[in-house]
Amino acid sequence: MNTYKLVKLNKSIKNFRLKFLGLFLLHILKRRYLAIHFDPVNACNLRCKMCYFTDKDYVKKLKGIFPQDEIEYLGEAFFKRALKLQIGCGTEPTLYKNISKIVETASKYNVPNISLTTNANLLEMEKLEDWVSKGLSEIIISLHGVRKETYETMMAKGDFEKFMNSLSIISSLKKRYPLSLRVNYTFNEDNFSELSEFYNTFGKYDIDVLQIRPIIKLGNTEYNNFSLKKITPIYNEVLQGLIDDSKKHKVMLLAHNIHQINKRSSMDSVINKYVYCYISPSDLFDKKFNWKEDTYETYAKRVSIGKQIIRDVISSRSKILSYQNKRRKLLIFVRIPSQVLKNHLIDHLQIVQKNLAELIGMIVQN
Repeated sequence: MNTYKLVKLNKSIKNFRLKFLGLFLLHILKRRYLAIHFDPVNACNLRCKMCYFTDKDYVKKLKGIFPQDEIEYLGEAFFKRALKLQIGCGTEPTLYKNISKIVETASKYNVPNISLTTNANLLEMEKLEDWVSKGLSEIIISLHGVRKETYETMMAKGDFEKFMNSLSIISSLKKRYPLSLRVNYTFNEDNFSELSEFYNTFGKYDIDVLQIRPIIKLGNTEYNNFSLKKITPIYNEVLQGLIDDSKKHKVMLLAHNIHQINKRSSMDSVINKYVYCYISPSDLFDKKFNWKEDTYETYAKRVSIGKQIIRDVISSRSKILSYQNKRRKLLIFVRIPSQVLKNHLIDHLQIVQKNLAELIGMIVQN
């Protein structure tokens, strides 16, 4: 399932009531709509300057490895309703010793989208091929610099040659497996202009999707220049060049114009609270979920997810936003700052809206 090609379809659904109605139908018909974000280990091998792993006080709180004997329970509890499983959200998943078991379990429950988000410095052909052969469908790689010097400065402890080698390995595997490769480029005033050189450096690799997104504040990070003022005069010019080059290389580009960078849809966050589930060795998306006792079905019934969704169907936009501000959110992120999850939420809303559109279309046709 290529979810990125469905972005235009998602945007065509303007009516928020229709979105909630579709979500309600998916819920009562027991269709897939959950986006599971799973950090199996609270650690990272790099110290990227824009990341909270450079916040020493914060890192001290990040501990834990997900028990391997609980992976099957994770599948039983969540994967039956999962539209997507993303392994790796705010940490480095390849430090976990049994990624293979996670992928294998997700495949057993027929999760249609299984992705791995990584800095790609620890990838090995043998391990990666094992994961892909068992059902891994997408690899998402983080990148903070096009030039070697910038890369190794922004991504401290990172090795540019290892990164390039990983791109070669993935490109090779794509010739034999239905695998997608996405590059996430986080830009700031010091690395933005390099995007004009992106395809000179990476054009030979089989990249499917390139997303560029601005720096956001993630705690007391080593890099603390969050201004984009110097970028503004050249942003649209660099972006247009990137658009043209992406078309030539048949790469889907995910980017905003300069006026959209800091805009977020308040209604998107309301919908996402029903679909986004974060799980790590230390945190769970909702304290009301009883680990090892609940499945998503028993949990949803107990907290009346269906009733909450239908209330949003019939409520006004202002009332829905009021509910959200007053009530305790279903999604509770204890240790991962909410801004870390911003881009993931947007990604998964697009996937869920695709399913809503398909389901609503079927209903209309019938």
